[in-house]
Amino acid sequence: MTVAYILEQNTSIRLEGQRLVVQRKKDIVHTLHLYKLSQLVIYGNVSLTPPVIARLLAQGIDTVFMSRHGRYQGRLQPPLSKNITLRRKQFEKMSDEKFCLEVARAIVCGKLSNMRAVIMRIKRSRQDVSLDGTLAKLKRSVAKAQEAEDLDSLRGLEGSGSAAYFEGFSRGFLGSDVRFEKRVRRPPTDPVNALLSLGYTLLLNNVMSAVSMAGFDPYLGALHTPEYGRPSLVLDLMEEWRPVVVDTLVLGVFNLKVLGPDDFHTSTDPGDNTLPGKEINTGAQAHGNEEPRSGALPVRLTDNGFRKFIVQFERKMNQKLKYWLSDQHLSYRDCIREQVRHFARVVREEDKEYRPMEIR
Repeated sequence: MTVAYILEQNTSIRLEGQRLVVQRKKDIVHTLHLYKLSQLVIYGNVSLTPPVIARLLAQGIDTVFMSRHGRYQGRLQPPLSKNITLRRKQFEKMSDEKFCLEVARAIVCGKLSNMRAVIMRIKRSRQDVSLDGTLAKLKRSVAKAQEAEDLDSLRGLEGSGSAAYFEGFSRGFLGSDVRFEKRVRRPPTDPVNALLSLGYTLLLNNVMSAVSMAGFDPYLGALHTPEYGRPSLVLDLMEEWRPVVVDTLVLGVFNLKVLGPDDFHTSTDPGDNTLPGKEINTGAQAHGNEEPRSGALPVRLTDNGFRKFIVQFERKMNQKLKYWLSDQHLSYRDCIREQVRHFARVVREEDKEYRPMEIR
């Protein structure tokens, strides 16, 4: 099945038999076969005719709307999942402090362990930099997280571990023209942060799709506090995937020179930083509020750079690896879905405990 990204602006999508036709005025830009389509991701100014909307809903094709610059705006919502028993069990379990702490511990330990695996990869490829201190800090953070007695201390350990990780992560870039000092989200003020923010949003979209398919309520999680408009469960279940999907991808596109300085620009449009609607904070510390930095101008991908990154992200999501529960070789996208199903079994008490997928 195919994930289709519609990036062409000022286009419309109409239904023609069993196909979707993407059109700009009278010119056909793309043709998409519905039977091949699992998800449609639409960026910016693209209109859908009523028959297209009806067919997408009828066939259960996940349809996501993003701003032109990659900010999540919403999705076509088919009838709510009929799995009321799972949602009732989810609400029951999420009111159990002990259960939430155990799940949150596993999530944070999995994320920190995968961060450590990324730093180990950087160390193997960069003999000229010392990363022993970063690795030691992450190892200590994992050990402390395993013993954390409450969610607040666990979140603090995640934050300090992430800070140490990004310090080491910054040394993984080979080119002298790539500079990354720290994680900056609102707005991203350099190319690396711009790609991290976009990559995390694309990852969130994939986890949101898997969570919705399973029948969960995406807004009630264990690690991330409930907040109006925040899909806390989605943010919980994407944590373990951030380092191994997005961070390694960002390292690769710069080190292999798939993207370069010409693929970015500094936006002078204040609307870039103040789009309507509440932004979902997908950063490493999305437990509290982070105010946008006054006067900071966002760095954005050019249209051509955006296309190149989308292609690389899809290649990453289709890359296969051994899934720990079944020993099958599955794509990252399928592994994410399997982990969500694993979490559903934990909620239903069919699996004893949630175990994150740790990458070596």
